[in-house]
Amino acid sequence: MTAYQAGDRVYTATGDQDPPDGTPGTITHIHADPGDGIDITLDDGRIYNILECGLEPGAAPRERQA
Repeated sequence: MTAYQAGDRVYTATGDQDPPDGTPGTITHIHADPGDGIDITLDDGRIYNILECGLEPGAAPRERQA
């Protein structure tokens, strides 16, 4: 069971380039099966499905510095 819920602010931490680590977004849907991932809408409007292990809670590091 995930500690996240819809509406939580997160940032990506997948190690991939698309989207790059530190990209901020908001959780829009959490699938019942953890293997189905978590849907997030990035601040630029793109929608991704990412496993929980590829997300970090809160504002991205670059958002915290602003």
